[in-house]
Amino acid sequence: MKKKVSRTELRTEVNNETGEIGREVKTDTFLIDREPEFVKLYIQDIARLNDVTGKQNQVLLEFVRHMGYNNIIPTYKPIKKMIARKLNISLHTVDSAVKTFKKKGLFISVDRGIYMADPELFGRGKWSDIQNLRLVIDYNQDGTKKLSSNLPEQLQLKLGL
Repeated sequence: MKKKVSRTELRTEVNNETGEIGREVKTDTFLIDREPEFVKLYIQDIARLNDVTGKQNQVLLEFVRHMGYNNIIPTYKPIKKMIARKLNISLHTVDSAVKTFKKKGLFISVDRGIYMADPELFGRGKWSDIQNLRLVIDYNQDGTKKLSSNLPEQLQLKLGL
């Protein structure tokens, strides 16, 4: 799916000898990837659909609110302490929420203390980067499924590993 985009630029130049003002209009047309159709879904709805309730919903909102581009979410102890203080909850509650998010597939483990928010549910950054994070699910005839993604390559490119 490509979208045609045009950009028009008006250039003004002054001839230093004659003082004459010349104008040039330049139009560039190019194709870019179109963002797929989507439905706007609020964090509380994602939480509800994944049986994340109460304080965990608030913790999810805090982590996603501060996630970086390419959906990276650091969950180091100082960050978890900040969230616990802000929400007036225990550090244990934040730790428990992170474990729940991982178990339910909302967070994908990248490295110790670093997660990626599931790009099928969350997205922050350029569409061209987000679309490359998508997960591919192949269903076999026996009902089993195989998950694949270019996540490791994307993380190496984006994090400079």
